[in-house]
Amino acid sequence: MLELNDLSKRFGRRVALDGVSLSVGEEEILALLGPTGAGKTTALRCVAGVEKPDRGSVTLRGEDVTRTSPMFRDLAMVFEGFNLIPVLNTFDNIAFPLRSPVHQSPEEDIRKMVTKAAADLHIDHLLDRPVEKLSGGERQRVAIARALVRRPAAYLLDEPLSALDLKLREELRVELRALHRSHRSAILYATNDYHGAAALGDRIALIDGGRIVQTDTLATLIDHPQHVLVGKLIGSPSMAVLNATSRDGGVAIDGTDHVVSYAELGIAAPAGGQVKLGLWPEVIELADHELAGALQGTVQASEFRGLERVVQVELGGQTFRKTVATSFDATFGRPCWMRFPAARMFVFDGETGVRIGKAAPDLAKR
Repeated sequence: MLELNDLSKRFGRRVALDGVSLSVGEEEILALLGPTGAGKTTALRCVAGVEKPDRGSVTLRGEDVTRTSPMFRDLAMVFEGFNLIPVLNTFDNIAFPLRSPVHQSPEEDIRKMVTKAAADLHIDHLLDRPVEKLSGGERQRVAIARALVRRPAAYLLDEPLSALDLKLREELRVELRALHRSHRSAILYATNDYHGAAALGDRIALIDGGRIVQTDTLATLIDHPQHVLVGKLIGSPSMAVLNATSRDGGVAIDGTDHVVSYAELGIAAPAGGQVKLGLWPEVIELADHELAGALQGTVQASEFRGLERVVQVELGGQTFRKTVATSFDATFGRPCWMRFPAARMFVFDGETGVRIGKAAPDLAKR
């Protein structure tokens, strides 16, 4: 349906996109997840035609549209800043794309389509109101309705919920999912919010520094992360990543005397000395009392979340976060004990961040 092929874009000396390739399938939501400045907006603007890539191409329904005017690309985009027209009321803002020279529709049809889109987003009672008198959440719904009012080949959503409060973001995620089920169009959804990507994306493409790190379903990203950045970009809390040093027979966690053997990790000896060990917090055993054979750390911070809390733990000068029960004694500076299951550890190259794979079966037997 929608393909980005080796897109590259520079702004002066800054590399915004560096060989980005993605494919969004028919009826699929692909979440493009990355931190601020990762290249998400530039990628969407290149797809929309607002920016011209220095290299690469954009294909829509099998047709190369890289040099096609934005007006003639069958796309609809929701911008982070709403981009509403202040002199128009809610109805006319939503109707705006239906009155363009390319997609001009009869006024009777426009009224029906606008009313339907507004009702889907629960803003049909605001159609006569000036957009300048709407709340932030209402303006966001208007912006989304303006994109959804017609049925393009694909939708481009650029962090459409980032300016909203948590409760409203959660509500709109549910509504966007419901609308997608009824519209069944391809959606490229850019966000820096892991929860939004997890809730909406059929697949997630992780981007950082203008490069795609890995693209897959959330389950596969969790089970088979191919780069240390995967662990840093997904999860809540995110992956515990500990610096470690490869030595004879195994890997030692920096700041501790704890060594995990290559056999336990299921890998051959890494080529470089510095590595990173990654564990999803859910597999770490953490207690506020002594555990046999456990490493001792210190509670550094605590965040209460109602039925649970998140604690930040310090171990050998390194930190990670984990969700625990509210009964856990999270007093600042208090000792805590942890066990790391070696079989659930991921090993990443200390310099490149690329995952170091398991040893070949014949090598592991030697």
